[in-house]
Formats: sequence, C-alpha cells, structure tokens
Amino acid sequence: MTYHAKEPKFLWILLFILTITYAYALEETLWTNVAYGVSFIFFAALTMSYRLDVLEDKIIHIVHVFGFAIRKRTIEADEVAKLTTIHLGERTIILLHLKKGLRLKLQRFSPKGLETELLEFAKKHHIKVEHTNPSQENKRSN
Repeated sequence: MTYHAKEPKFLWILLFILTITYAYALEETLWTNVAYGVSFIFFAALTMSYRLDVLEDKIIHIVHVFGFAIRKRTIEADEVAKLTTIHLGERTIILLHLKKGLRLKLQRFSPKGLETELLEFAKKHHIKVEHTNPSQENKRSN
C-alpha cells in the first residue's frame, strides 16, 4: 500500500518570513543574497512531501520537493536491523533501524494502517520489533 506525508508548515513559514525580513533589513549585498538563499531553502522545505510504499520484500521511501522526486531509497527486508514503535498518545512514530547504522523516522503518514503493515512486514521477515510508550515510562519513574 502507498502512504503519504507532508512536512509541517508552521515552523518553515516562520523561518521563511524571518529570513525575508532580514534580507530587506540588511544593507550589505553579500548578506542580503545569503538571506535570500536561505529563504529559498525554507520555501523548498514548505513543499516537501514523502511517499512510502510497503511491498512484499522491500520498502520504497521517496522524498519530493516542488513535486519532483529528489531522493528514492529502496530498503530491502534484509537491510532492516530492527523496527521501533513509539506511542505518544494518539500518534505513533516508527523508527526503522537499518544495518548500515542509519535510522528512518516515519510519522504523520496517511492513510492509517502503516504501523500494522510494517509490523506484519517485520514479522514476515523476522525483524526484531521494540515497542515504547514514553508516557507509561514516565509514570513508572515518578
């Protein structure tokens, strides 16, 4: 199944407005150009979206900017060291720990069902799964 997520907008809009404000306020041409360059990066971040395809024996993760795919990562089942699910109230964050030492953080994907599908993928390919619930851990420590 295919899942989609978009980058949250608030922080990127705030940073974009701040850098444009500084670009107008700065008098030196070099720093003005730097501020405009940084504002373009923040604007590009506003358009970022992600696509995740969970297939039979691999996971495909694609990053889009301005509607164009800029990075496509194919993760074979044997490249995944473990899968961690973190439950924060209604939200769930999924961490895919790859054997190369990298970690892929998956959150805000829709439609619902990504967690279930990834847990089935992990079970099918004998991938270690860890479940974490920080709110219960905080209650235990108090």
